[in-house]
Amino acid sequence: MKQNKQNLRMLRSTLAVSIPTLVSRLFGYLRDLLQAFYMGTEKHMDEFAIAFLIPNLLRRLTAEGAMTAAFIPVFTQYKQEKKREELWRFANAFFFDLTLVMAVVAVLGILFSPLLVKVIAVGFHSGQSELTVLLTRIIFPYIFFVSLAALIMAILNCFHKFFVPAFTPVLFNLAIISAGLIFAARSREPALVFAVGVVVGGALQLAFQIPFVWRKGMRFQPLLSFSHPAVRKVARLMIPGVFGAGIYQINMAISRAIATGLGKGSVSSLYFSSRIQELTLGLFSIALGIALLPNLSEMAVKRDFAGMHETLAFSLKMIILVTFPAAVGLLMLNRPIIRLLFEYGAFDARSTTMTSSCLIFFAVGLPFVSAVKVLAPAFYSLKDTRTPVIVGAIVTVVYIGMSLILMHPLQVSGIALALSISSLFNMSALFYLLGKKIGRIGKRGLVDAALRTSLASAVMAAVVGIFIQAGGLKGTAVSTRLAGLAGAVALGILAYIAGSLLFNRDDFEVLRNFMRRRSRNKRGDS
Repeated sequence: MKQNKQNLRMLRSTLAVSIPTLVSRLFGYLRDLLQAFYMGTEKHMDEFAIAFLIPNLLRRLTAEGAMTAAFIPVFTQYKQEKKREELWRFANAFFFDLTLVMAVVAVLGILFSPLLVKVIAVGFHSGQSELTVLLTRIIFPYIFFVSLAALIMAILNCFHKFFVPAFTPVLFNLAIISAGLIFAARSREPALVFAVGVVVGGALQLAFQIPFVWRKGMRFQPLLSFSHPAVRKVARLMIPGVFGAGIYQINMAISRAIATGLGKGSVSSLYFSSRIQELTLGLFSIALGIALLPNLSEMAVKRDFAGMHETLAFSLKMIILVTFPAAVGLLMLNRPIIRLLFEYGAFDARSTTMTSSCLIFFAVGLPFVSAVKVLAPAFYSLKDTRTPVIVGAIVTVVYIGMSLILMHPLQVSGIALALSISSLFNMSALFYLLGKKIGRIGKRGLVDAALRTSLASAVMAAVVGIFIQAGGLKGTAVSTRLAGLAGAVALGILAYIAGSLLFNRDDFEVLRNFMRRRSRNKRGDS
């Protein structure tokens, strides 16, 4: 009974992240649509994608990656074991230490942008490199604002406050959208407009969260203390965690670096197709990972390994239940999705072909990337950042090797396939090593859930396939394409529900009962 309550609380936390994430992703799509409209995959979108990649990679590695993974377990332990004054002294010290460090990083990034671009954009010619350097210098201060915002997010998550931190990307996207709508059409170089919007969006993400963490007790009293024992503990966990926490993002950065040596538009097609994958990931898998870390950290402090087993097995089953049909849907509807979402203005039919071919192979890896989002927090909750680093190093070698093999016969889509294959390896290694660390995590039950979900997904695929063969996706007008795609998605969802009730009733009932209970609670509150 206690474990069921724990799982339900975690699902509630996941939903608290998923709802604002859905809103954020919708605005993120509008942001991407504006970029696609004004730049397509030809007009300096490659340069913008590389310029944004560099500070954004640092964000995902140091801020939302290693820093969050290292900070939350230590802060959770302090919250349970120390007095309130000591807790906030640690938080203040870490905040102002991080402020100084990230200010230095931002300045160094601006100064050394030419070197960074030269290393990453190896295939760009001189004109492309010059614009990429300028864009990188404009965007780099973003890492300062977003790193501090990520720390505030981590503190709020430790108090099981998930909605507000998950909402901040909406402000980020709104800043870029506003800049694009007001200035892009009148600018000779729209990429510069979008770059400025990135920095403004990062500042808004930080400012919005400050009142909420103030209510929890943080007073932002200036304090530099690199010698504080908890600060040093987080730093020790962060150093190896920079690589382990963000291995997929590192490989994504490598993929774009490799793509600069392929045809024009290759970097952009990877960017836009990965955005569709991130939309799918963000709605459940990333949200679940965010909700998991504080819960697992609390269990780790109490040495409740049985609870960790149950929570991880439950979470992986939910990942299977959600990502299998999502992957099948992307595989079957990749081109209609890209056409409807992006084929306007400078984004032409060639852009759609390149992007949809990448999306096919990103879809294959969706369940594996999602599972890593569940498995990695388990290591961090145990303050083990070394294991993910070792696995990450091997995964990167596997990825680079697979990319070099597949990029010639498959061009840029081969790079996307290599990412999915390396994610499968990453998931398998983490699952095996976690089992060695805390005991087996119900492998037989997971395999059974995967088989039953595959059958339900096959029912969905068959129904959607019949709809496509009957001409449900024909038509060129935007309204016709929207109606056809909406019809395919609706039929697919209904078919998957029917298949789940037929083949996978137990796991499906968990989600359905949760939604029913939440609906009853809302009616009671009203």
